[in-house]
Amino acid sequence: MMVKRKLFTLLATTFALCLTLSACGVPIKPHSKLAPSASSRTNSLAGEDAAIPAGLESYYQQKISWVPCAEDELKDYQCGQVKVPLDYADPKKEDIELALARSQASGKKLGSLLINPGGPGGSGVDLLGNSADMFSDQVFSAFDVVGFDPRGVSRSHPIECTTDAQKDESLAESLDLATAAGRESSVADMKEFAQRCQEKSGDLARYLDTVSTARDLDILRAVLGDKKLSYLGYSYGSFLGITYAQLFPKNVGRLVLDGILDGAYSFGQVSLAQAKGFEEAFGNFASWCVREGKNCPWKTKEAGLKRLKEFFAAADASPIPTEDASRPLNGALAFGAAVGMLYYETLYPSLLEGLQAAFKGDGAPLLKVSDLFNQRGSDGKFKDNSQDAFMAINGADYPVQGDKKEWDQRGKKMLRDFPIMGSSMAYGEYALQEWSWPSTAKREKVKIEGAQPILLVGNTGDPATPYEMARSVHKQIPNSRLLTWKSYSHTAYGLGSDCVQDTVDKYLVSGVLPDSDVTCND
Repeated sequence: MMVKRKLFTLLATTFALCLTLSACGVPIKPHSKLAPSASSRTNSLAGEDAAIPAGLESYYQQKISWVPCAEDELKDYQCGQVKVPLDYADPKKEDIELALARSQASGKKLGSLLINPGGPGGSGVDLLGNSADMFSDQVFSAFDVVGFDPRGVSRSHPIECTTDAQKDESLAESLDLATAAGRESSVADMKEFAQRCQEKSGDLARYLDTVSTARDLDILRAVLGDKKLSYLGYSYGSFLGITYAQLFPKNVGRLVLDGILDGAYSFGQVSLAQAKGFEEAFGNFASWCVREGKNCPWKTKEAGLKRLKEFFAAADASPIPTEDASRPLNGALAFGAAVGMLYYETLYPSLLEGLQAAFKGDGAPLLKVSDLFNQRGSDGKFKDNSQDAFMAINGADYPVQGDKKEWDQRGKKMLRDFPIMGSSMAYGEYALQEWSWPSTAKREKVKIEGAQPILLVGNTGDPATPYEMARSVHKQIPNSRLLTWKSYSHTAYGLGSDCVQDTVDKYLVSGVLPDSDVTCND
């Protein structure tokens, strides 16, 4: 989310990753069917029509035309478009179109379930295309499951800043933010990136804030014919859901927010939390390797962390050959692939195989992982604009906070406490202040009044949205429930826990929250 390597954009859609390194997947067991509940104790999806904000009548009252999706990957779904105003402060200024895809309810329909994979910059349309092994049959039976690409993302008026060649250059750039030269390069990179956005997309970046996206979400709710919003948001998508609930509390139906991003955290605080989370994930991986004992390249956790840090530095000094002579595996690409695979414990075996190959002089497996996570095809073309959208949306959401004294103190702490992650994540505010469209967003505690209860999901070892964020937001939303999964993976629903799956399904389909917080150990 805030990591310098810019890799964390759409990992929520790669749950069933299968590599040439090793076969891996997510076991989803069958579940008993849940019948919709009519209990008054449940979150209702009924109610009076919500008031339409003044000046937005034409958007809320538009009709959507569903047609078979043209893309091969979406051939089983229907696609449509919905118009929203580019600028909510001046709705008459310009319209943009949001792309949607839906899987129609196979049983008695309760309504629509809108989904977001996170990022920011992830495509909900693509998430739908990968959802068959993630969402349960009863969810597909009870809801039209609708994926949408948020404004500025993929098929929805995408922001364009960089060419494919420039994306390659950015991903392969190694910056040591522990050095003045590294920090100066990061500032120069941000200036150049912002200039490219301006040249290719004008001032579009100004309108990609999450508040505007949440207002889009309410238009989608109305156009889809739902009185209350049912929504499943992963990672950054949890922040989008929280923002929606603050803006439209009376329109909240059944919200599942999985992998909680605390909106009160500043840019620097998120960077610090994630540096800590991924440093611990590296440690968990190193310990797992020792426990497995399958030709582990180190004998202790500490030795593993030292070996990994040395490996990334050595790969920068002497890139490792791959099948493409023009693209050897350097430290930046190896680091990005490794961090990407730390998102899910099920990928540890494949990460180990990739590292073992690289230690022996073959960088191809880890390069393939890097390309997969970044949606880069073998032809050198990137599937989407997630890298550009990730930077632009974060630029719109995170104002520059604090001063250089605070930034330097935090940076020094990160370098001291996190030997692997610190040099890639420290001092980020220096670059952020060079963004051409300064954010006017407020990072503050959640205030939701009058909404139905919300289900929060957090993992104890989540590296990207650390568990402390889930606990913090849970305290900020008094009538919420917290579903905890003891796992080192990022997000939970759809990753194989029957306990998580059943709790979420019962809430979505029947509207029933557990009587108290739940902890899942499976």
